[in-house]
Amino acid sequence: MTESIKTDKPKIGGAEDAGRYFRHMAEFVGFTEQDAVAIRESRYIIEKHIPNIVGEFYAHLLRYPPTRKYFLAKDGTINQEYLQLRMHHLSNFWRRTASGYYDDNYASFVDYVGRAHTTQGADPTLYIPERYVIGQVGFVQHAISMALEKELHDIDPDWEKRALQGWNKLMMVILELLSRAYGHEREPEQYDKTHAIDHAEVLDLAVETYERSLGISRSIETKEVLVGQVDEISDGERKILQFDDKSIGVFHHKGCWYAIENRCLHRGGPIATGALEEDVITCPWHGYQYNLTSGELLMDRSAHLEMYPVEVREDAVHIQVKQLFGASRLRAIDLDTDKETQAAAKADLPENAFLLAQLEPGKICLVHLNGADVAVYNVAGKYYATADECTHADGPLSDGELDEAMVVCPWHGSCFDVTNGEVLCGPAKEPVKTYRVVMEGELGMVVEAQD
Repeated sequence: MTESIKTDKPKIGGAEDAGRYFRHMAEFVGFTEQDAVAIRESRYIIEKHIPNIVGEFYAHLLRYPPTRKYFLAKDGTINQEYLQLRMHHLSNFWRRTASGYYDDNYASFVDYVGRAHTTQGADPTLYIPERYVIGQVGFVQHAISMALEKELHDIDPDWEKRALQGWNKLMMVILELLSRAYGHEREPEQYDKTHAIDHAEVLDLAVETYERSLGISRSIETKEVLVGQVDEISDGERKILQFDDKSIGVFHHKGCWYAIENRCLHRGGPIATGALEEDVITCPWHGYQYNLTSGELLMDRSAHLEMYPVEVREDAVHIQVKQLFGASRLRAIDLDTDKETQAAAKADLPENAFLLAQLEPGKICLVHLNGADVAVYNVAGKYYATADECTHADGPLSDGELDEAMVVCPWHGSCFDVTNGEVLCGPAKEPVKTYRVVMEGELGMVVEAQD
């Protein structure tokens, strides 16, 4: 037993033998106390690069349809709030890993994460094929190696070598813990077309998420929100209110008041509607449990629900809600133009018209014809139009990617030839309706196709 690989903490979340398995694999791959010390010595080097590593990691996941789909909202756009939650957890995990200390609690959490990607996790409908887990660990391992080489190669090659050796061995152990929950592959690869991603936007989001986790903010304004009168919420009761885009649960519990964001950290379930026993509230979706008084996720106490200060004045209950300003927003990911700007520019145009100068080659815009949404494409200076709704699940093609004459649906990756509407790749099976585009001076006009 070494100083850095311990057995003196309780296990949470993962298999009972997670710590034992971690130590077994550490011995098998030759991960020693010296390797843990080398990782610990490189801690602050790696921490400096975590925002960039996390940003590139999620940009990578968003490019590929099999992993991208887990970050989409119901309307097919990137779910930024959920993406930032995942960024937050991943940043915390790698900061914890860079500390160089690995107890049973750490091993149990890694084991739990591995199981969460299979049907053995809390959400049996979620299944990430093992090949993607292996690829993701390899991606981070390469990024850490590049960071160490960049920072140490010219100033201390021996230190670089020690750190690389320690991290590479540790990654083998982590990969074994993550992948041991898998049996056989169940999901065949579809080889779907990848998506274009604005890496700078994802990186900016990762930096913002990392700064928040460290308590750094760019500009914060606090607003007071009236919840109601004290006698409206008896002890043991709760009230859920909506403030801007947030749903907040306010609890009168054992004579005290607590307010939490009504969004489970796992998949966004309405946690404030869950069962409350003693101080533990359980998400009604997948059973994740939190301490209501602190917001802590019981299986990973480094993760917290967002909580809001509560104040009772003159028999009225108030909460303080912080709003962050000046931070990045994921508007540019897979969106080539600002739709509000588009709408303003088209305000005086017929609904089936668009300005030729504003639709650049490789871009898509949305118009309307006889009540139908129509996507218009500029393919190397030539204009084509199709129905906006994908024939698979009505995904908005105007929000998709245009690759030469092929448009890729943003929801499930179906591909169509915009010149004739034919299906180029599934899951869509039916062609999409096409329209004609005619030019009148500076305008393009969509009209029904001729038979």
